[in-house]
Amino acid sequence: MPPPRLHTATCPYLRPSSCQRAHHPRLFSNSTPSHRPSVGPESPYYIHVPRAPQPDAYYRPHIKGILPTPRSIFPQHNKEAPEQKTSSSYLSATTPSPSPSTLARPKPKDPSTRRLVEWKTKNAEHRRRNLRESLVELKERKAKTDSRLEARIAAKQRDREQRINAPTPADEKYTAPSILQSSLPSRTGLQDPDREARIAQKRANYLAHDAMKKAERRNALHTLYMNAREFIVTEEKLNEAVEKAFDPYSNQFDNESRKGLNIWNLGYPETVKEHLDRANKGEKGRAVERLSGFSGVTDARMRRIGEELTGGKM
Repeated sequence: MPPPRLHTATCPYLRPSSCQRAHHPRLFSNSTPSHRPSVGPESPYYIHVPRAPQPDAYYRPHIKGILPTPRSIFPQHNKEAPEQKTSSSYLSATTPSPSPSTLARPKPKDPSTRRLVEWKTKNAEHRRRNLRESLVELKERKAKTDSRLEARIAAKQRDREQRINAPTPADEKYTAPSILQSSLPSRTGLQDPDREARIAQKRANYLAHDAMKKAERRNALHTLYMNAREFIVTEEKLNEAVEKAFDPYSNQFDNESRKGLNIWNLGYPETVKEHLDRANKGEKGRAVERLSGFSGVTDARMRRIGEELTGGKM
């Protein structure tokens, strides 16, 4: 008699392929994992790759544009700004109530228009209330922030003073090398007996330099005023200057021997050596100037002295 047939449904362990899949999963597979059925084949997570224990670096996306600096509601230079901007007069002027003429206007008969007007009126009242409440709350927030900041600064200053004035610890005192007491650094700072005199001298030097700069600016302004008479400010003066400069029949470039068309016909400009020879009456100066004495130099010097005495160009 043959043995009875065993069904595979009651004994799945008799199927080697099923047992291999159930008890020995494959380490790498190109098929879609069972725990991520919603990932499509176009996704990089379609094929499972083990990740390292170290997390990835956080990438901060670049945001284009620059946010404007928030405007200070209570400026620092005005200490009374919080009180002024939360006063009843300021709030009433900033958020005025509707005028009697506006309230006395007849309401529109059209229902849609009436609803629009009511909606605008309600929004305006909300804006006024929000502005008033926000100013008051911002004032309270600023007071709390300033008090916390002042307390933190005072605590840091007290800690600093305590650290500065604290005596030398015993471990540092006993382990420090032998140094004379007079050679130790002083906690009171360097001695400066001439400090007041030096500061007074520097202040005097600064005032003198400032006065000299003011005098130079005043002299430059007066020189500009005196030279302004020759400025070309109108079209007529410009045409006159152009005609005078480019007139072919003028004799402004003529010398003793011939007529000239440009300024080079009058000779080369004087050099520094020629200026010095003329001032010192050197041997190479012109004969007429050498025999005329120091009258030209004296006139120029007297002119400069007059300008110094009158305070401006002459």
